[in-house]
Amino acid sequence: MPLYVRDVGMSMATALTWFFNFLLAVTFPKFQDAFQNTGAFGYYAAWCVVGWVLILLFVPETKDLTLEQLDARFSISSKTHARFALRQCLFFVRHYLLRNRNVKRPVIKFPQEDDYGHSRSDQPRKISFDKEERTSAL
Repeated sequence: MPLYVRDVGMSMATALTWFFNFLLAVTFPKFQDAFQNTGAFGYYAAWCVVGWVLILLFVPETKDLTLEQLDARFSISSKTHARFALRQCLFFVRHYLLRNRNVKRPVIKFPQEDDYGHSRSDQPRKISFDKEERTSAL
């Protein structure tokens, strides 16, 4: 995060954390009386699962990416990212849970840009989110 917005971003994140802490403190005793412990924790666990799915589908991975790769990463649509995230989830299930080693890791394609920022979509570049398969951004 750039330095000029870092303080605003951190203050918003802290305020949001305290808001949800307050919401949890207010609602938990009521849920505990109505649904017992299992139901109250199950309710919050269900919201955690919903949040995990939404993050999987709509928040792109930015770990170990250069600024040029980040620009390319955020230039794709949410629909394309969601499709890629589902394919990646399917890959992890097949590769790690079902132990199928012949499954290939999904690769997302980004349009290239020249030095002036103009898109050249006729020559897509491949950026995989695996360190061994990552190609250079430009």
